[in-house]
Amino acid sequence: MRFYLFAGLLGLAFNLQAADSSESVSDAKVGFIEDENSECLANDGKLILLKSDATETMVVWLDRWFMGVRTADHTKHVLKPGDEPIALGCSQTRDKEKQYWTIASAQAQ
Repeated sequence: MRFYLFAGLLGLAFNLQAADSSESVSDAKVGFIEDENSECLANDGKLILLKSDATETMVVWLDRWFMGVRTADHTKHVLKPGDEPIALGCSQTRDKEKQYWTIASAQAQ
């Protein structure tokens, strides 16, 4: 699981460098965190949350992966400074299948 989180953060670094914005987003801190949610722990997983420590509003597009295949879930999240992390889902489903998210793009708004 840590590999997927690392890969997602690495992808974020490349996307932030390629972002077309008048403001610099290279200092933005957007990423995933894990939480030991009881429902997720019951399925041997962890709750995955999207978090931003940026000082400006961030628009983040995510892709969801299930059983190693990217799904049609391409979701947009608007993260304002000081917002609570957004719960995305468990790292393992009730059927014990793995899922994870990657950051497709992140831009300052």
